[in-house]
Amino acid sequence: MRPIRALLPVLRRQSPILLVREAAWRIWKPYRSARLRAKIRAAEPRLRFRQLPYYQPDLNSVGDAAGIIIEFADRICEGKFPFLGYQTRSLGFPPPWNVDFVTGFQWEQLESERLHPVVRHNGSDVKVPWELSRLQFLPVLAKAYLLTGESGYREAAKAIFSDWKMNNPIGIGVNWTLAMETALRGMSLCFLLNLLRPLRADEETWAAEVTHSIWQHLLFTESAIEFSHLMRSNHYLSNIVGLYCMATFLDVCGMERRRQDYRHRIQKEIFRQVCPDGADYEASFGYHLFTLQLFASSYLLMRADGVEATPQYVARLKAMFMYLSELADGSGRLPHVGDTDDSRVELLTSDLRQMTGLPPKARDSLLVPGYIGLGNALFSLHCGGEGSDAAWYGLHPQSGKACRSRVALFPQGGVAVGRTENAEVVFCAIPNGIKGAGSHTHNDKLSMVAKIHGAELLCDSGTCWYTRDAMRRNLFRSTAAHNTVAIDGAEQNEINPGQEFAFCIADQAKVSAIEVFDSGGEIWFSASHSGYDRIGVSHRRVVRLGAENMVVEDSLSGHGEHSFEIFWHFPAVWHLEDTGRSSFRISGPTLAEIGFEAPLQLSCSKETVDISRTYGGATENGTRIRIAGSGQFPCRIVTHFAWQPRTVDEEGSSLHCDFIAELN
Repeated sequence: MRPIRALLPVLRRQSPILLVREAAWRIWKPYRSARLRAKIRAAEPRLRFRQLPYYQPDLNSVGDAAGIIIEFADRICEGKFPFLGYQTRSLGFPPPWNVDFVTGFQWEQLESERLHPVVRHNGSDVKVPWELSRLQFLPVLAKAYLLTGESGYREAAKAIFSDWKMNNPIGIGVNWTLAMETALRGMSLCFLLNLLRPLRADEETWAAEVTHSIWQHLLFTESAIEFSHLMRSNHYLSNIVGLYCMATFLDVCGMERRRQDYRHRIQKEIFRQVCPDGADYEASFGYHLFTLQLFASSYLLMRADGVEATPQYVARLKAMFMYLSELADGSGRLPHVGDTDDSRVELLTSDLRQMTGLPPKARDSLLVPGYIGLGNALFSLHCGGEGSDAAWYGLHPQSGKACRSRVALFPQGGVAVGRTENAEVVFCAIPNGIKGAGSHTHNDKLSMVAKIHGAELLCDSGTCWYTRDAMRRNLFRSTAAHNTVAIDGAEQNEINPGQEFAFCIADQAKVSAIEVFDSGGEIWFSASHSGYDRIGVSHRRVVRLGAENMVVEDSLSGHGEHSFEIFWHFPAVWHLEDTGRSSFRISGPTLAEIGFEAPLQLSCSKETVDISRTYGGATENGTRIRIAGSGQFPCRIVTHFAWQPRTVDEEGSSLHCDFIAELN
């Protein structure tokens, strides 16, 4: 739970009427929870699992993903459990369900209310047992069965569920402490049973146990729903989507009313959590993917149940897919902007491919070509992508090359994308997430990521993890971890170093709207933020992107003497050599150079830093350039990038950059 001190700025912005409603809800919620949990212990209702065409698998279109699914399923059957950010772990079959396998810490088998706080600040990470107990590998086992006809996969899925149910009684243990987890697990059980239909006669008793467990998950999620009148996030969204999924597949008295209620809530919530331009409002590309999966799963459930979504909902969902495809490069990879914790509704083919074929340091949880393909298949968006994920729903993406824009501006999301013949840039002036509450926000105002000739040149540092190490958590969301400017050693938004503030950040860096200009030869982006107003400095950045060069101008207005640091982060594939002339030669996939100029004396240094592309601590060694100076403000610092044309001579001659003395 967020500390009260962290909520004070949010509370001050609310109307008295809304505060009264919130207080009334918090008073009523314990009584509501007790009433719903009493139903769990009541006599079992007459439940029936509805057979709906949620999955309509076209097995001939799964392609080479079939081998990946089977290989992943084989590991599960061997008791080896893959995770995106961790090495595959030999946990046994079935695995222990309430242990952090990194530290060995085990949560007590107590009533879930008595386990709080679940975050112990002892080096453990509660996301480990939660992630395992989402049971998202069970639908993968069912898919492997459909692809091969091998009953071993089917029997493994049945055995794992039965063991989980026996060792996690309703309301007991760490895996019943959060409604988000029970909602996502309930969805996994629905997907499993849907894929395994029709059932054999000897499986009816087991299927009845699964159906009853889904009912229990529904009631428990309702009792612990993470609703608030003041601030809602992907947690509440996962609650209502999970509830809608479970209500859609269950057939019992009163369930149709629930379906209508949760369907209405979801179609209303998309307008709260998704901006008109399609950007998720939590200031994170990783969470955009997760909330997109939640809203898309709801749409697929409506489709399976013969219900039409409202045109407004469909339009906003399309906008989310377009935002995803514009942010992604040609391979379907998104930059790691804001928090990323690898959360999924269902495991994607790209996830399975990485977990079975790559070491954790080489994985990227925001490589999602299959989901881009799903959006293409659903809405004919001409956004490219692969078809293996869409094939499970009987859908086929349109063929042809993705049509990504030369310039794409998302004004509410605070993101602009520019592409020239040899380069692309994602420029960020993203407001703090959840209307200033922060949560998954990083200090990345006016930061940018860039690719040249298809290779990432400037990268974001990523997330690493949340509560396992508070100091490391704060390091990855600090100003110095992004391609932007720090003034007088201050953060753009202040970060409280306390362990309990892992999801809190101040709301000081208000961003301006991004200005965009496309001359046909160059693309210009410009924006500013107010994060340093408290020390009397304002930061404005102008980016000029050409075919073989980029110029970044940082204007620091203010009075008196100040110091500044500019940070640039490069992935491991690049080698940087200091020329001693306020510039660096860059070699790797191509040849490039970066140089700096300012009216003040500059010091340039480089250092090795960690770059995170998955959640769980796996990192690669990147390089950070730090440009520092101090003196009288205002001042302007210009950074010049140049790279070789696409054609490189046979001898790989060094790159010569004729930098201009000043901007026009």
